[in-house]
Amino acid sequence: MSGSHAVPGRLAPVLLLAGAFACARGFAADAPVPAPAASTPAASASAAAVAAAPSSPPPPDIPAPLATPSAPTVPTADSVIGGEKIERVQVTDPYIELHTGPGRGYPVFFVAARGEWIAITLRHTDWYNVTTSGGKQGWVNRKQLESTLTEGGDQQKFRDIALGDYLKRTFSVGGAYGRFHGDPMDKFWAGWRFSDTLSLESTFAQVQGVFSGSTLWHVNLQAEPWSDQRISPFAGIGIGHFKNVPNRSLVTDLTTRARLSDAIVGVNYHLAQRFIIRADYTIYTAFVADARSTEYRAATLGVSVFF
Repeated sequence: MSGSHAVPGRLAPVLLLAGAFACARGFAADAPVPAPAASTPAASASAAAVAAAPSSPPPPDIPAPLATPSAPTVPTADSVIGGEKIERVQVTDPYIELHTGPGRGYPVFFVAARGEWIAITLRHTDWYNVTTSGGKQGWVNRKQLESTLTEGGDQQKFRDIALGDYLKRTFSVGGAYGRFHGDPMDKFWAGWRFSDTLSLESTFAQVQGVFSGSTLWHVNLQAEPWSDQRISPFAGIGIGHFKNVPNRSLVTDLTTRARLSDAIVGVNYHLAQRFIIRADYTIYTAFVADARSTEYRAATLGVSVFF
């Protein structure tokens, strides 16, 4: 019997160790899991604010500011039609008026202020076509441009303004007074210059003599070899009609009508602007009958205007 009680006595320590190990595992399983470390209060508030704030749209795409444009410049072309150089001048009067056409009858549509630069591009008699720095184009009278300054700071000087027009003249009208066969003579003419040296001219004249009065008209072809000179001689020939009416106090008061031819020589002098002084000497031949003709001589001095 004593041998049967000895075996359990040896297992007792083993059972105690097993029970202790089982108790330790159970305690570890029941222990609470530690919570993660909490963030700081400031970070928590920031995160909460971000979460609570409504989402805002992206900022608009604002274009970069444009560069400040430089002041417009006056045209700087070297020349214009006709070979005349473009001149740039600065306004010194309070203002300069720009007209829509070359004349005072055309309305003013723009005013260029003092200090503004303008370019002179074209001339027509006393009127100049100008372009402002802002691109406005109009006509200005010469008197307003005479006070402007050049790019060098000097007062602008204008040459004889009508010289260019004189060289390019096309139409002209004029009148003269003189002597026709010793009697007073008045004549008027109109001319058309169709080339540099040739022109057609139509003339009407009246002569009031002591014993009779005469009227005559003729058309001439004239040559002016040096038409580009201020003093320019010319010569021409023409045909026309002659009429002589005697005074009623004469016994014979028959009116004479005849064909007429003429030969003329003279000289033109460009006086100023659009005016020309003219002196001429003419030989008239009136064919009063088939076998008879009468010759008259006339000398006149007058003035013409060209366009």
